[in-house]
Amino acid sequence: MNNEIINGIQQPNPNEQNKINNPNYVNSSDSVFGDKKFRGLTPEFTKKELEAVNVNKRIAKEIKMEKYKIAFLMFASIICATVSIFFIALNYIKLSDGQNFLKIDPKLIPSVAIMISILVLSSIVMIIALIDLRHILIDVKGYKSDLLMGKERIPFFIIKSYKKIVKRHIFLNWACFGIYLYGGLTTLILFLINKSDKINLDSEIMIFIVVLSLTAIIQIFSLMFNYSRKGNIDSFYGYEIIPVDQQLALKKAANKFCMLIFFTILAIVLFVVFIPYFIIRKKSDKKLWWFL
Repeated sequence: MNNEIINGIQQPNPNEQNKINNPNYVNSSDSVFGDKKFRGLTPEFTKKELEAVNVNKRIAKEIKMEKYKIAFLMFASIICATVSIFFIALNYIKLSDGQNFLKIDPKLIPSVAIMISILVLSSIVMIIALIDLRHILIDVKGYKSDLLMGKERIPFFIIKSYKKIVKRHIFLNWACFGIYLYGGLTTLILFLINKSDKINLDSEIMIFIVVLSLTAIIQIFSLMFNYSRKGNIDSFYGYEIIPVDQQLALKKAANKFCMLIFFTILAIVLFVVFIPYFIIRKKSDKKLWWFL
């Protein structure tokens, strides 16, 4: 009997062991039953109580960075949407003499198709930014509520942001590569067509040059921003809050997803461009390629 009691004392408490193994756990009253974790109900604190919570400076900085990122995306999408709507209006709102309401030279007005595409993309970015803003506000509220209840943990939005940071540079590089490839080829094609003097595409070429330049600037600053944030989180906690094997899995999944999207778009572009090209040359009794 005494041996059983001694052995029982020496056995580690499952709940205490969970606290040690779980890096997200610092001081929480969550209960554990088998492999399932149950979280106690959090009381509804007032706005004044939540605003009075003293959040660590580095955590507060991460919250601000997330909000600044969302604010930038919303601002950029609003500007792009406004500009695209303006040019769409110039194309469709005509005066009695057939000119647009500002009497701008039609050669300087971009095509409606490009402006509608920019408007759609801007709207999608705006919706995503609003959803992200709602999520971070809810996460921050939950984190402050936990602090008021005496529970200290790695905030969920920090873990979520860390995972995004791990994947973001892969998404960013693939996206920029696609913009450089398709944008560069489109600019080259527009430039060659523009040299024929049959149609003026100066405004379209300028738009693509601006887009490519902005893409390069955004890519450089985004990479610097991501590495800075990752270093800030790592230095605060003293370790990488997402294990290395999970980071590798996230990167691998991100690369697979980007490759799928890239080659799907490439296949669509090749189908839309080259199939009609081959049909036209076939009907004209010309070779499909200059060497065939």
